[in-house]
Amino acid sequence: MSILITNEEYRQDSYALLNQYKESMSYLASVFNDDYQKSDAVTKLSWKSFAFYNKCIKSLQANDADSGLHFFQEAKQNERHGSEGFRVSGFSENNRKEEIDLVADEVREEASGKISIGFIGADVAEIEKAKLIAGIELLKAQSIDLYNEAELLIDEIVLTGPGDEYHVRSASSYNLLGLVLIWADEVHSPIYYAQQVVHEAAHLRLFLKSTDDKFVLNPESELYTAPFRPDARPMLGIFHALFVLARIALAMAGLGKIAPGKLAEEAREKGRVAEKRFFATAAQIKRDGVLTPMGQQIFDECLQEMTQISPFRNVYDDMLKSGF
Repeated sequence: MSILITNEEYRQDSYALLNQYKESMSYLASVFNDDYQKSDAVTKLSWKSFAFYNKCIKSLQANDADSGLHFFQEAKQNERHGSEGFRVSGFSENNRKEEIDLVADEVREEASGKISIGFIGADVAEIEKAKLIAGIELLKAQSIDLYNEAELLIDEIVLTGPGDEYHVRSASSYNLLGLVLIWADEVHSPIYYAQQVVHEAAHLRLFLKSTDDKFVLNPESELYTAPFRPDARPMLGIFHALFVLARIALAMAGLGKIAPGKLAEEAREKGRVAEKRFFATAAQIKRDGVLTPMGQQIFDECLQEMTQISPFRNVYDDMLKSGF
């Protein structure tokens, strides 16, 4: 079943991971002699709970039971009860230190210390939150299925400020599953924010699916010069880019038809850029990628769908013909 075009499978995968988390927390409770009980009221995995749970497991693997217990308690206390909608907040220096460290450490580790993350003032966060919500409402109008998927997969969107020269534009990760970071700035439009939501929700969908499949067989140690990126990346990162670009291109094409005024042209332009980058990325995967059957299925679905909607298929064919 295709995961490029949103379908109900994401609900099954999401609930399966939530249940695995609950089962594992129940086991850890027996280890720590804690009174934790699985609750049916917890219907969505909190990114904070999952992040602290992962730190608990790593601590126990390092034979650090004290830290393991601390992180277990944090995971327990941060579970969400009730509403499934995602929250929006700002990355503030007034946040709990433990939560700041969770985010900053993950950004540092994922980017090998090359990318920073900055705090954002409450006044700026409120202004940009309004534009973010406007962008999300456009997405909802364009595709209720895509909106519903994002609403389930995203626990919280945290708006960030600029850090150093190289700072987070948008980000998500498996270890902090459910968290989406988006750089907020007055120059950004609702379409910009809609694009980032689609971008990171696509990563989250693949992270969720990756509990069952690796998508690529290329070793992580093998790095490839990725299209449009100055840094070399493992093939899994390039595969993620393929899926993300396809999702963005489809969403922007739809928004270009319904957004008002200049926002429509902005969406169409972002869609055209994504289409060209998609085909360049697809050519590299075709040449260098070693895919699992699931990875090949996703690749084929993306290529077929993009070929149908885009005039830029020649980018893919020409690159393969030339050997680039």
